[in-house]
Amino acid sequence: MTAAALAQVISRYVLNNPLNWTEELARFVFVWVSYLAAWLAWKYRAHIAVDAVHYTGNATLIRISSITVEALLLALFAYTFWTNWSLVQLAANQPSPVLSIPMGYVYAGYNAMAALIIGDILVTWFTGRRPTQNTPDEI
Repeated sequence: MTAAALAQVISRYVLNNPLNWTEELARFVFVWVSYLAAWLAWKYRAHIAVDAVHYTGNATLIRISSITVEALLLALFAYTFWTNWSLVQLAANQPSPVLSIPMGYVYAGYNAMAALIIGDILVTWFTGRRPTQNTPDEI
């Protein structure tokens, strides 16, 4: 993404001949990086959260709260994965305007994130290993 943006700046201001594909490439890479960053934030529990339950110190309440949140997110991401899959299939034959890559690849970024989060939740449930809540200094 940075290389594409840098190539655009150099070609536009140094060579006075802007490249037409760098903006689209940077945009598509940004979409994928954003989705993968959302998965990493989930993996390390770095998303903004209401953590009042954690301050109680009650281990049972914390565990019930964590499982409830994970179950709700599992349902949400399973549903949105399924519904977005039809969009990916619909856009599979639609080329992007400049790069002519199938737009389904771009839209599949959400499905990749959803699948990774679903997998992370299921692995957590089956292995019993719970991620720790990280402080901002640890991330």
